Amino acid sequence: MEIIPVIDVMGGKLVHARGGKRADYLPLTSLLTECDAPIEVIKDLLAYHPFSTFYIADLDAIMSNQRDGDLYSDLSNIFPNTVFYLDAGISDMESWQALAIYPNIYPVIGSETLLDILWLSDLAVRTKSILSLDFQYGKFLGDVLLLSSPNLWPERVIAMNLDCVGSQRGPDLHLLADLKTMSTSSIIAAGGVRNEQDLMELQQRGTEQVLIASALHDGRINKRFLETI
Repeated sequence: MEIIPVIDVMGGKLVHARGGKRADYLPLTSLLTECDAPIEVIKDLLAYHPFSTFYIADLDAIMSNQRDGDLYSDLSNIFPNTVFYLDAGISDMESWQALAIYPNIYPVIGSETLLDILWLSDLAVRTKSILSLDFQYGKFLGDVLLLSSPNLWPERVIAMNLDCVGSQRGPDLHLLADLKTMSTSSIIAAGGVRNEQDLMELQQRGTEQVLIASALHDGRINKRFLETI
């Protein structure tokens, strides 16, 4: 199972995501880095463990369409051998294409910002995209037709329950199980992982990738465990 560190960026600095209430996010405090600039944090995390993939959420882009092109270019150029799942508030194919030009960046298409679902059937989009099915307060965020159209889902899909993010309540196992029964896509777990036991349970359930932030930065998941999972 692959552990994917989450980098939440707002105003050019890292923040601690919690419950999807983005206006209330505070600066990130981490045992693994003293930096708050994304590039430097990634360097520190790679020095700690050779992660092959990172998830980047550009919160300014998601909330107000203020995309940081310089950051995206730096990610691609400075870390050419690292894969980035980048959520930058994609709403249509044009905004997807602006990110897909980078060879090691896989645009994350979030259901909450997606305006039209039909273009997801494009082969290039299906090949180089991650779909995030977003939920909050028990409701699906986006066009409900997408949720019932697994034929439009790419190979990798994130099960994103924003209520679980930073909540210490554990991953949403029911959501993961439901999405797995609906599609042959690989379902990526996101939000709520508290400790190594949660990761072991996800692994036993056949989860191939997990997004993690809090439990990694505060030391509940340690280096030794990362080397064995």
